Amino acid sequence: MFRAFARSMSVAANKSIEGPLACRIASKIRLKFPAMTHFAMYNDSYKHAGHHGIADAAEKIESHFRLEIISDEFQGMPLPKRHRLVYSILDEELKSGVHALQLTTRTVAEQSKRQPTE
Repeated sequence: MFRAFARSMSVAANKSIEGPLACRIASKIRLKFPAMTHFAMYNDSYKHAGHHGIADAAEKIESHFRLEIISDEFQGMPLPKRHRLVYSILDEELKSGVHALQLTTRTVAEQSKRQPTE
């Protein structure tokens, strides 16, 4: 019973977006995209806790993030260029513990096409 409780506490902590790396990521993205209409960050590190590559990593709690950024600042940029832009903004974090970064980068018009109309 104690093990199950300890595991549940560990998983909850690994989903946190309030750690130091997550806070730096959010701050840098908000600074670079002040006019963005949507920003969401998910810490997916808990999904990779038992993986071989993460076992020896120094950073286990904040290693895998998923970001959604909706901003017209992406207008006219192909997807690879959008991702390279975000990677360049977060270069320090990628070098200091973030192992994986999954990105969704859209303009407002692209996002509105994906949302169902009522």
